[in-house]
Amino acid sequence: MVSVWLKLFAKSPFKPLIKHSQIVVKSVEVLEQAMEAWNKGQVQEMEKLCSEVDELEKEADRIKESIRNTLTSKVFMPVSRADVLLYLYFQDKVADAAQDVAKWLIVCKGRDVPDALKDKVIKIGKESIAVAKRLHEAISQLDMVIESGFREEEIQKEYELIREVEEIEHSIDVMSGEIMQFVFDNEDKLSYGDALFILGMSRCLTAISDKAKDAVERIRQMLAHS
Repeated sequence: MVSVWLKLFAKSPFKPLIKHSQIVVKSVEVLEQAMEAWNKGQVQEMEKLCSEVDELEKEADRIKESIRNTLTSKVFMPVSRADVLLYLYFQDKVADAAQDVAKWLIVCKGRDVPDALKDKVIKIGKESIAVAKRLHEAISQLDMVIESGFREEEIQKEYELIREVEEIEHSIDVMSGEIMQFVFDNEDKLSYGDALFILGMSRCLTAISDKAKDAVERIRQMLAHS
């Protein structure tokens, strides 16, 4: 496996990160499907999809460790090795957050959540897909930036993707705040377990966009240090 990553690094320092990102995006895509199944009360389908999210997170971890083991000082990097490793760390955390959401779905599958809250949770799930895809585009675009010799046009495309990730992250933060407000406004109507489930789901879904934002911030640092 290490030799495979060495070949990829020989082509570009970001090809392995792009491969890892593809798995991360897939984990969030499958999570969205699991949330749709949860919304429709399709428990068996939800459990199957949550299990798939778990396997994808494990695959992302395996790739992450292989990249770390390969990325030695012998590999030439046009950007900071520390920035690349930090980027990889945050990108991998997106899959971790998706796995955490899947765990909440499995553990609390019998909870009867108000429809108004369900709609907000599903919307955050869709936005999480969007932010993960933008993150994938951002690391792919960084590869284009390097290949172009840091051409200004390609750099500006990169910054636009970074801004899009930051905007989506902000919108998810706003929705998460609305969910928290709803829970506290209706504390007399919700059981402790229901409130815990809703807040836990919201926190983990928000972590997807938070880590995506942290990842693109490392891309910003790579561009600044290049």
